[in-house]
Amino acid sequence: MIQLGFLTKEGRDKLIAVAWDGSAAHRLARRAAALVLLNEGGSCEQAAHALLLDGDTIRGGRRLFEQRGIAGLTSFDEGGSASYLTAKQEDNLTAWVGATLPSSTRQICAIIKKEFSHVYESRSGLIALSHRLGLEYHKPDVIPRKLHKAIIDETATLLADPRS
Repeated sequence: MIQLGFLTKEGRDKLIAVAWDGSAAHRLARRAAALVLLNEGGSCEQAAHALLLDGDTIRGGRRLFEQRGIAGLTSFDEGGSASYLTAKQEDNLTAWVGATLPSSTRQICAIIKKEFSHVYESRSGLIALSHRLGLEYHKPDVIPRKLHKAIIDETATLLADPRS
């Protein structure tokens, strides 16, 4: 539970001014409004409901305010996390992928777990790692199992003499 009245009068007035400032970024204004609501005794869920946000978003804004004050509200850190693998491990993984051409991200995930003792919890994180390493995956075209004899003969003819 968040303590009632955690803002000073001066801090509350600044936040209200930011919330009412039409030129302030919308996200900044909502963060300021959330803190004012929390200060007046509202819960994170109530503030989230009033501002059409998620409770975790409200708690994160409160944490930013506690750590860095009003300046913390203006930071919108959108960068990703650092790689869990070292540069050498990334080079080894790239070489392994180039040599084995795995057919799924599950195979890549398994080799990372086995060789580097790291588990990627989400597929999206593994895909981001692949993109960062310059690895691409293209789904192969489907070829029917049973091709008609005429198609096979025509393809063989085209391959033998591309001018025809």
